[in-house]
Amino acid sequence: MLLPHFCFMENYKQVDFTKLKPCGYFRKSSEAEDKQVLSILSQKDEAERIINFYKLPNFAEVFEESKSAKKEYLRPQFTKMIEMIESGKIDSIVCWKLDRLARNMTEGGRIIDLISSGVIKAIITHDKVYYPWDNVLLMAVEFGQGKQFVKDLSVNVKRGLQKKASMGIPSGVASLGFLNDKTEEKGNRKWLVDEPRLKAIKILLDMFLTGTYSAGKLHKYAVQELKLTTVKRKKIGGEFIAHSRMYEILKDPIYAGFFFQNGERYELVDNLPRLITEDEHNRIKDILARKNIPKSQHNTATFAGFLQSEKGEFIGQDVKFQVICDCKNKFCYLNKTHCPKCGKAIDQMEHPKYLVFTYYYNVKRKKMFQGYKSISEVKITEQLKNYVDDNLTFSNDLADWSKKYITELRDKEINDSIFREQKKEQDKSDYEAKKARMRQMLRDEQITNEEYKSDLEDLNKKYNFNAEKKNVDWYSVMNEIVDLTLCTKEVLEKGSMQAKRNILSKLSSNLVWNEKELFIYNSKAINKLVEGIKGIREKNPKFEPKNCVVWKGLNKKTSEFSPVFSSLLRG
Repeated sequence: MLLPHFCFMENYKQVDFTKLKPCGYFRKSSEAEDKQVLSILSQKDEAERIINFYKLPNFAEVFEESKSAKKEYLRPQFTKMIEMIESGKIDSIVCWKLDRLARNMTEGGRIIDLISSGVIKAIITHDKVYYPWDNVLLMAVEFGQGKQFVKDLSVNVKRGLQKKASMGIPSGVASLGFLNDKTEEKGNRKWLVDEPRLKAIKILLDMFLTGTYSAGKLHKYAVQELKLTTVKRKKIGGEFIAHSRMYEILKDPIYAGFFFQNGERYELVDNLPRLITEDEHNRIKDILARKNIPKSQHNTATFAGFLQSEKGEFIGQDVKFQVICDCKNKFCYLNKTHCPKCGKAIDQMEHPKYLVFTYYYNVKRKKMFQGYKSISEVKITEQLKNYVDDNLTFSNDLADWSKKYITELRDKEINDSIFREQKKEQDKSDYEAKKARMRQMLRDEQITNEEYKSDLEDLNKKYNFNAEKKNVDWYSVMNEIVDLTLCTKEVLEKGSMQAKRNILSKLSSNLVWNEKELFIYNSKAINKLVEGIKGIREKNPKFEPKNCVVWKGLNKKTSEFSPVFSSLLRG
């Protein structure tokens, strides 16, 4: 019940509300636990009612902020109010409740000290007035209750978030490509699939996995081609994604089907799709961590990102743009409008010849002013073509025969796999039957508990069902390799820059240049193929992929070619 406009008690000085120097303090927390507390506007309306009821003078100052009171010294307006109280400019406070002033005992204790010493003559809330002669223990209890409420709420929220995570549902705003289900109550909202955005992100992840696109290029593609925007949420969102958001997408493990919360890993709920595998996610992180990751630049070079020094140092590129004038003078035409020799304007030349040269060099050595050499893109391409011509070029007939034999191997593997599964099921039945007999013997006291444990350990070693063999789609990989033997040389000779980069990515090529020689390293499968071909040539000099013609008889493995695939498939 509200008191009249003045109050006094026996042995205490009367407080005249009409002569106070009040201030208004209105706080709306930024934390989740205060979402249902009256807004600042509502608090101001209540303050007007208090002023009229107690006949208070106008506020000497109004303090308003949206800050949490859980921790001390984080509210500038509260600090300013205390300073004005201590200076005597303010002697009373109007607020909604005591927990608006503080929810920690440090700042709460400061308020108690000021009111108990009489510096603050009154704290007026919507349902109670606190005076200097009141028992401060009650105020301490109220401030303590606010602190305990925050602690209890924190524990409950963390428990709820952990339970939600164990169900495979991350907390907070859904990652791009997913949406929070607003039909559920807050705290229990699942994720829904945002089909258009998720498809766009799948395209971006697959492009980055080729190793030929930088995050900058992907961002440009996402904006210009895919028109990828953020989710519209009230006053924010609905705009094209920012450049930094691209890195968040690439690093987010949610697209591989797992996430981390409070340092613990959780698997994403099964009804949400996986865009990439965990191995591919790790490969993305590895690409992002490389020093020689392709950088977004105006002049893109074919081998940028694939070429490095023998010490792993970044090999940069220098693109030169030249023109040959009608006077036969060759010069760089960037930032120039006229020939430096004859003075003729470039746009008025009758038969100008434009040239573009790309050179690669060790960036670290150049920056440290050490001697360095360069290698031209033309020379690198020529060496690659020779390498492919000698090691990775099959005739169409040999490629067709290879695919036929690969299919036969796959069919044989499928039959073997069926047999292994049947054998595995039989072994499981035998295992369970033997374990059941051992348990019966233990119950009948035919064996001791120690003997049972020892026999069970031996049985588990004999039937090891945990060592599952990882399935590898070798069939697709080998067919892709065979296809590469048919087109790689042609792409290197006539293909576009991006087509060449895609070929290098599929070969998993790493080009190492020690400023004298260029070394070519490819994926393990490609290297095995090259080693196999070299071994076959030593045994059979007639085996030449680039000149080989496969006769019809080769559909049945002849004595001359029978060792070919057994050698190629070794390892």
